[in-house]
Amino acid sequence: MSLTKTAYQSRNNIKFGGLAFITLVLLIAIFKIGVTAYKNSRVVKVEPNVKYGILPKIVFPTKEFTPKTFTFETPNDVFPKFDNQARVYIVFRTDKSFLALEQETETARDMGFTEKGIDTGNNIFEFKNASNQTLRINILDGSFRLSYPYGDDQILMANKSVPDKEEAKEKAKSFLQSVDRFPKDLEKGSQISTFYRIEGGSLKQVTSQSEANLVRVDFYRENFDNEVKIVSTESNKAPISLLLSGSGVGSRNIVEVDYKYVNIDRESYATYPTRTLDEAMSELKNGKYWPVSDISNDKVILRNIYLAYFEPISLTNFMQPVYVFEGDNNFIAYVSAVSDKFTK
Repeated sequence: MSLTKTAYQSRNNIKFGGLAFITLVLLIAIFKIGVTAYKNSRVVKVEPNVKYGILPKIVFPTKEFTPKTFTFETPNDVFPKFDNQARVYIVFRTDKSFLALEQETETARDMGFTEKGIDTGNNIFEFKNASNQTLRINILDGSFRLSYPYGDDQILMANKSVPDKEEAKEKAKSFLQSVDRFPKDLEKGSQISTFYRIEGGSLKQVTSQSEANLVRVDFYRENFDNEVKIVSTESNKAPISLLLSGSGVGSRNIVEVDYKYVNIDRESYATYPTRTLDEAMSELKNGKYWPVSDISNDKVILRNIYLAYFEPISLTNFMQPVYVFEGDNNFIAYVSAVSDKFTK
């Protein structure tokens, strides 16, 4: 065999061998993709374990409203798809009733309230101080409201040196840390600062720092799995918010605090059957919903639907999912997501 023929044959061997190798690699990749797709299509979902038994129904605040007529206009006329089950999380509550008053009285002292609190009923104690501030604490769940009559304070109304948004966040965070009310899921959550101006004893939202004499910081929890939100009774205000001024005087610096928080055990949950989206939409159309943000129109166009978790307003051991319906003119409504068979 001549050298030329040998070289020719060697080149062919290399060429066809390379093609064969590439073909083999592609076949293996296609096979793996096929196997994965088959396995995914054959996944057997675990049935909801319903391990907490029958759940109490979600308690929403009492609110009168007139049911609407709804139409749906979602992007590309496509409705979101939801699983047929959802998690229900445990709300961790310490049994501190014996020492509750003593512990919350100490919290009041940390905020500058040294006088004895007055029992106003329903586990609410009210504290006052010489700076004209009032503190109302629920000694069982730890929620509280600190207030100062900023609408009557002419000095605050004239003060335009409010902190910028980032500075306000840091000051609000520092206050919560100082009274041991800044848990991890608040730290990992989002904070939103909004400017306000005092007008006629009430607040008007403004767009710039130069127009404002107060700034509110809202603290939102970390979402579940980085995408499922925790929602509350107000659409534009978090359960934890602080209102700050630019005053250097302590009592006039933080003029209002609303604090409502339950401790969720994110590792302890059960799974429960949920209403289908069709069932939730039927509940909505039949007026069996709770309007977070209502409107006067009789007809509402809904454009967004998603699943979230409702921040409980009453003493309960569970945080449960809700369907959220959002529509034009800031209409927002909740429908409980857990099937009626498992709530009472």
